[in-house]
Amino acid sequence: MPGVERGLPPPAMLCLRMQHDRSADFHDAVDWGPTSPGPARPLVLLERGSRPQAAEALRRTPEPPRDLLFEAMWSLTARAAIALGDREAMERAKLELAPAADELAGAGSGMLTAGPLSRLLTDLTAATG
Repeated sequence: MPGVERGLPPPAMLCLRMQHDRSADFHDAVDWGPTSPGPARPLVLLERGSRPQAAEALRRTPEPPRDLLFEAMWSLTARAAIALGDREAMERAKLELAPAADELAGAGSGMLTAGPLSRLLTDLTAATG
């Protein structure tokens, strides 16, 4: 699986941190592996107080590949969208994550989880009204 030989620890740590509403502060030299550029960038920029850059990074975040990390990567994108108030990104995330509502995001990989999707979908619904 791409990312196993390099780049797995940072996304796994970010997923864990987001699950527990913790800091997304990472050093610039972090190797995000095949998930870069990805949903981590907007979250890291938000943590640094760079809101306009985070919004731009969110707009440029590619859709995750439909692999074992699909829901986890969408979860990170959704967290950034909620924090930025990006309604379009939140609606896209809800649409992509709804079929897996009863699952743990990323758990199918056996390597990381971004937590229960039911909780995130509730947060997305509350944020979009």
